[in-house]
Amino acid sequence: MRVNAGLLSQALDQVQAAIFEPSLWLPTIEAISRASGALGANIMEPSGRGAFGAALSTENLDALLEGYVRDDWGSRDFRANLLQPLHRSGVVLEADFVSKEQFERQEYYRFMRKYGVGDCVLMDISPAKDELYFVLQSSLTDDSPQARDMQHFHAIRTRLLTAVQLAQHLDASKVMGMAAAFQTSNIGCIFFDRKGLVTLTNPKAEALFTGDLRISRGAVRAGVPTETAHFQRELKIALQAPGPSAETVSAVRLSRPGKRPLIVRFERFGTQLADVFSHSCAMALIEDPDEEIRLKPETLMALFDLTPAETRISLLVASGMSAVDIASQHGIGYETVRSHIRSIFQKTGTGRQSELSALFGKIRL
Repeated sequence: MRVNAGLLSQALDQVQAAIFEPSLWLPTIEAISRASGALGANIMEPSGRGAFGAALSTENLDALLEGYVRDDWGSRDFRANLLQPLHRSGVVLEADFVSKEQFERQEYYRFMRKYGVGDCVLMDISPAKDELYFVLQSSLTDDSPQARDMQHFHAIRTRLLTAVQLAQHLDASKVMGMAAAFQTSNIGCIFFDRKGLVTLTNPKAEALFTGDLRISRGAVRAGVPTETAHFQRELKIALQAPGPSAETVSAVRLSRPGKRPLIVRFERFGTQLADVFSHSCAMALIEDPDEEIRLKPETLMALFDLTPAETRISLLVASGMSAVDIASQHGIGYETVRSHIRSIFQKTGTGRQSELSALFGKIRL
């Protein structure tokens, strides 16, 4: 395994473009692998206590990673012993910390040899609140990665670390904008990362989560254990969906003492390919059945070109008041009210009170 400095420089130049176009990450990782003289490359992350999973990999490692998952090597990956020195130096050569005897006798390395994989280079590309490791896997038939190429390995690590931090920062800005938009629409929302941990909530959601209904250690907790389990199950389904075009996940009920349950629906956004570099990749939208929706008059005027008088009357009609009641209680002539209602129905494309109420019930701005 020997680095081609010229090809590596070209491959690293692709990293910045991949930050803004996630579909470029896989070909970029493949280009870095080829330029490094590696058999393949993958990004690993902890999937639980003492366990690891593959977040992104070159296609020629697919069979290896399928066996890795099938045989549960993620929970007994021998390379976990390298994390401490990796965190200190940023880059480690596996051969510097694993003896030839261990390579020969450890069951883990016997498994790797079945797929023609030798030792590797590990790089710590973890952003502030996450753990990610970039691994260049050498071929069993090639020489081990050499110390003479350490400057190149550090260059790869620096470029990828900067890219991950920038990608997550950009994604976080997008998510915060979404949260603010939902807040303006009076909709509670909770965002989750690819592991199902809460990354952000807007003030509306925070106000709804009180008492036994809470967010603790990055997870939503309901007062009823079965509801917590149902919430986590449906969230997992949403996270495993291929993208935003996936089928809608069923609604989840979260009980509240003395009130009707909250209704939660999950939505996935982005693509799984980009999740490893994303701040968030799914959200829960929360509906409070006990809350009276208060439409802003300016919203109705902008949406349907209603006059101020038509706007006031449309809200009264949608609330269930009859033309007679509106006329008598608000000092308006009955025929004037009827004229306004006809105009309201025409402008909103409705024909009766129930249709107007249903239409206004869908507007959350």
